Amino acid sequence: MIRRIALVGIIATALPALLLVAPPANAGPVVGCLGPTCSVSLSSLITLRGDYTEGVGSAQVPVDIPPPPCLWEPIGNTATGAAYIIGEFGYVKPGAGDQFGIAASVQQAKKQLKDGGPAGTWYMLPVNPAASAAGKAACLLLPLFYFVQPGQALPVPPIPTKTLAAFAYNHMLIPKPTLTINPARRGYVNLATYVWANWAAEGGTVIQRANPNGTYNVTATLGDESATVWAQPATSGFTVTPSAQGTSYSAGCGIDGSRSPVGKPPPSSGPGVAPDCGVLWQSPTNGATITATVTFNVTWGAGNLDGPGPNGLPQIPIVSRATTVPIAEIQGLNG
Repeated sequence: MIRRIALVGIIATALPALLLVAPPANAGPVVGCLGPTCSVSLSSLITLRGDYTEGVGSAQVPVDIPPPPCLWEPIGNTATGAAYIIGEFGYVKPGAGDQFGIAASVQQAKKQLKDGGPAGTWYMLPVNPAASAAGKAACLLLPLFYFVQPGQALPVPPIPTKTLAAFAYNHMLIPKPTLTINPARRGYVNLATYVWANWAAEGGTVIQRANPNGTYNVTATLGDESATVWAQPATSGFTVTPSAQGTSYSAGCGIDGSRSPVGKPPPSSGPGVAPDCGVLWQSPTNGATITATVTFNVTWGAGNLDGPGPNGLPQIPIVSRATTVPIAEIQGLNG
């Protein structure tokens, strides 16, 4: 497993061992990680702000996270990590050629084993062979090993903004809307049911949108680098889906469903009149269902953006909770 690129200055006879050293059995994922693996590795380094979750986000298919040029990987606690460093690199002596701080780490590890502490974790910073020249150069400015005690932070590795954007996308949280319908408790054959979406967080807290266009955003930050992901409803992105007893009408839907005031159908509504956003029922049933899907266009850009970015990410469809209503014949009720 290649751990560093161009280990210039290390004793020539030791170079093969340094290049080919393998991590111990308890080491973390390798630098070439993708998707959830990278998410786990990066989660302790990246700070998120905005509409996000620490768990699985709203995207049905998370995007692969581009592997960073280097990423700190745990190699053991005080004792096991120190023993690994001494066992693999104990021969490295201080000198001008020790540009990656290996000798200093060896001396620190030896002192830890002798004194029995302090508690903490040793990390290694492998360099991704596929990284760009600039990425490799930035990684090689950092030490190969680093020891942190609880509560301390690791030196910030160079993480591209594209990696930050993918991480933010995978953690973006757009709530599932509940539906308001009219008529509210019962539908009628050949009489339109109008549909509106109510947006709230999973815990029931209503989201006060700072942007009237119904957008959601997440900013991921690591050190001095940030990337912002924006999601906004797509044009004609609100789709009503009824069960088999109804015909969907979605062409006139706005961001939140029908363009009429919430809960109030237009004066022109009546038997046989199709809704701008809703369902026209065709047959009676004891339990028809209605859901709405709102499709969000997603973009990203470098920095802390106040609006959509120049780069695209996959759309995120959000499906509402289902609403169930009985459907009756109007003439049956009149009789």
